Amino acid sequence: MNSKSNPLSLDELSQLSQPRDTNPLTFKKWFTNIWETFRSVTTGLGITMKYVTSVKPVTIEYPEVREVLPDTSRSRLFNDVDNCISCFQCANVCPVDCIYIAAVRRDKEAPKLKTDGGNPIKLDLIQYTIDTALCCYCGLCTTVCPTGCITHTTDYEYSQYTVDQMKYDYLDEEVRAWKSRLIK
Repeated sequence: MNSKSNPLSLDELSQLSQPRDTNPLTFKKWFTNIWETFRSVTTGLGITMKYVTSVKPVTIEYPEVREVLPDTSRSRLFNDVDNCISCFQCANVCPVDCIYIAAVRRDKEAPKLKTDGGNPIKLDLIQYTIDTALCCYCGLCTTVCPTGCITHTTDYEYSQYTVDQMKYDYLDEEVRAWKSRLIK
């Protein structure tokens, strides 16, 4: 037995590329093909029209209609800096290092401050910034906060034109005003 394969001739190749249906196209077969095509197209359009007319819409008319997110959704972070004790736990646990905190020790003569939960505030917060462009919204910072001052809100409308505008300084008065809108 010869292990070499013989190449096919051009005549054999042309015969392989010929259609197998050797029946000639008749007038009846031509109309049958047209009828099958028409029936197939109308069946598909019928299915499409059924979904167009009977199925509820998939999208909403944003921004007139807004999506209601569950309370457990993890969108924009908010830190109530008035209740922050500057423990640095949120910055330490952050896997992408997007939380920047700076604090100094309070003077001994300064009046004693406490959070809403009764925890003493021993450090004055001088910087609390979150770079939301880096944040992966994992929620680790909210779980380790002993006072619960950093939380995920349901606010998802905070896009900016540049990445630098995605850093939010929570000591800024404008950002502090978010509390009445975001925290319920």
